[in-house]
Amino acid sequence: MSRPRLRRRWFVAFIAAAVAVAAVVTVSGLRADVQQTTVARAGSGSEVAVGPLVAFYGDSYTKGSAASAPAARWSSLVAQAEGWTEYNAGYPGLGFVRKRDQVGDVAGDVIAQHPEVLIVALGINDNFEWTGNEEAIREAILPEFQRLRDGLPGTRIVVVEPWWFTAERPDSLEQIIGWVHDAADTIDADYISGASHWLDEDPAAWISADGLHPSDAGYAHIAQRMLEELDALSPALPGR
Repeated sequence: MSRPRLRRRWFVAFIAAAVAVAAVVTVSGLRADVQQTTVARAGSGSEVAVGPLVAFYGDSYTKGSAASAPAARWSSLVAQAEGWTEYNAGYPGLGFVRKRDQVGDVAGDVIAQHPEVLIVALGINDNFEWTGNEEAIREAILPEFQRLRDGLPGTRIVVVEPWWFTAERPDSLEQIIGWVHDAADTIDADYISGASHWLDEDPAAWISADGLHPSDAGYAHIAQRMLEELDALSPALPGR
């Protein structure tokens, strides 16, 4: 896919996301939500869902915390750009060990959707639970990925390097990144590296007032970087 095509699709997707907030079906609380890409049904005046189902499994960055609307989060911008139907399983505070006793069986919920593609972006929150939990974090990552692979044998799984949000990086971050990368390789998933640096280039513009989550501009930046990384995967993802 050529760069000019990516730029055109990105422009259209960003404008559509800004005006289509009402098209997002959101379930309150900690449950996932679904955004369907729709097109008009010829002659009927109604719309039908199109595009492969793609699940996004992650934390508050995937949920879109601090975004002005769900349509402004990176996962929804990417789904709009690609023409995918989005299943968003983003849970604020979730890590490989953090908040696992509060959100239920997230992996099971994702597996039950049978997505064509699964994009996993987890790990940032485990840095906040690091001391005393190092082994528990290490031991939790591969079983989580292996369960996803076993439950979704025909699904293309893409694992994203854990996020970070400042130029200062704790030692735990590199450990978690390494474990996540190794686990992704073990289950033969695609891996997107470098994501932990995507926001440290311009935090004043890309981090919201809470000092932790992306702003709308930050989510748009993540989405553009993600589109570029997805563009580089071979073979291409469904719908590309």
